[in-house]
Amino acid sequence: MRKENSDFKTSFLSEAGTFIRNKDYFAFTEQDDKACYVIARGLDSDTEKESAELAVKSVLGSFLDRPTLSRRKLKRYLWEAHELLQIESRRVRRKVSLTLVATDYTRMVWAVAGNTRLYQFRNGRLHTKSKDQSLSRSMADAGELSEDRLDRHEERHNLLWYMGKPGAFEPFVSKKTLLSEGDVLLLCTPGLWENVDGAEMLDALEEVKEPAELVDTLEDVLLSRQNKQVPNYTAAAVYVNKVFKEDPKKKWKIIKKIALVLIPLLLLGGGAYLYTYKTAKAKAEAAAAIFEREKSGDEAVQEKDYPNAVKEYSEARNAAIKVSDVVHMRLIGKKQKTAQLIVDGDGSFKDGNYAKALESYEKAQKEAKQQSIYDEKDLEAKITKARTYQQITELMKQGDQKLQAQDYEGAKETYAKAKKEAQQADFASGEKELAAKLEAADAKIAGVFKEKKLLDADKLEKKGDQSYTAQSYEQAVTSYAMAQEIYQEIGMLEKVLGVERKISKAEEKLNPPPQPAGADGAAGGGGRAPAGQGAGEAGAASQGAAGQDGAKAAAGSGGQAEKTEGGGK
Repeated sequence: MRKENSDFKTSFLSEAGTFIRNKDYFAFTEQDDKACYVIARGLDSDTEKESAELAVKSVLGSFLDRPTLSRRKLKRYLWEAHELLQIESRRVRRKVSLTLVATDYTRMVWAVAGNTRLYQFRNGRLHTKSKDQSLSRSMADAGELSEDRLDRHEERHNLLWYMGKPGAFEPFVSKKTLLSEGDVLLLCTPGLWENVDGAEMLDALEEVKEPAELVDTLEDVLLSRQNKQVPNYTAAAVYVNKVFKEDPKKKWKIIKKIALVLIPLLLLGGGAYLYTYKTAKAKAEAAAAIFEREKSGDEAVQEKDYPNAVKEYSEARNAAIKVSDVVHMRLIGKKQKTAQLIVDGDGSFKDGNYAKALESYEKAQKEAKQQSIYDEKDLEAKITKARTYQQITELMKQGDQKLQAQDYEGAKETYAKAKKEAQQADFASGEKELAAKLEAADAKIAGVFKEKKLLDADKLEKKGDQSYTAQSYEQAVTSYAMAQEIYQEIGMLEKVLGVERKISKAEEKLNPPPQPAGADGAAGGGGRAPAGQGAGEAGAASQGAAGQDGAKAAAGSGGQAEKTEGGGK
């Protein structure tokens, strides 16, 4: 209904510039009662998944499930996207700057993590500009840097907070602000605001009438710089041509009705007191505030925005105290107590104290049985989730105890069981912690295995030494070879080489090298060879004049003579 009775027009463009990949991402959803616009810039170098797209889809998915303008809920959606990026940071640390705008077509809330920006223009002027979470912005806030130098300062990309950042994460979430007809919202990444300043944005607004024309004009300004390198740039414009207007008569109808009921009651004790018109009006307004605030609290409960419900019920109860309305004080007090129990439970759950969260949720469930506004299924889901997470945490502790007692196999079995339950319960942080604990248990088991293998190998090596000393070389080689195989299995290269030397020595004992011939044999052979050789040489000499054939014959004759002589011996 709100969307039908308002007029919001949206257009955007997103380009890679001179780069191959576009790390920017923009998406939005406009539903009947609420809308959400999200822009992001990926700050990492991953080429498989785009971090900006992951973050935007996570935030929009949460918003589609539970549309809201609650600051706490929107911050929770940002946290969920932040945790998703941390989980996906296996190969590379995922980092994203992100800005979102949520609206009910009357008011808006915006949030920033990093240095993507929101500009809100009204009546031809810059009305609101989001603040970057960067070192340069911090310097400007401290008076160390002028605003006109902010967009060019070297520390503008030195971010203090961003999605995926290890440790703490503190995005900025604005208060609800009213929109006016004619407002223009511009969301953009650094690639645009670094190259198109605020004055140029205002000039572009004067020239165009439609959001598509605005983003095209801003692109023309950026490209007119003719820079050699153009970064990724994204711009999304939302023209608020008409906002949804609440009916102002409803509020005063309530006040008038209550005033008619309340004024007669103010004549106490038989009409002894007379109240002035102003007093009666003040009382009537306070009484009307009871119903207004209580209704707002009930709406917040229906939206599952329990912190806001606590606030609204507190205001309603205070209004009841002002007019001494004891009945409403008690009734609203019960609603406030139930909402506070849920808030306490959510806080304990976020802190990882699931037992305390379970206790708060169960108390809230008991209180809510007499209050139809609370969603029994939602409370039951919270209780089930807290109980499941508590059981997983208890299993984790049991595994820790077994690990400490050096029952590594038992610890691994318990961790594996807990991890499986964490997967089924969608307990991402618990699953991640259990995966690390399983690795630790495996490392302990591997250490024990290696230590045992080392002892076995050491025994075999010593057995080989004993066999070698006893001159049982074959047995020594066998023991050494078995020890060497184990050393190689557990990766102890120095030991492998050391045993190899021992095996070589033992094998030398088993197979000694052949000895040279005896001295007498060498002499006899030497005596015979010159004699035969001499005869051959003499024969060859005596036949020298006979030519080549004669030389051959002489050589043959000499050889035969040597053989005959040898045979005679």
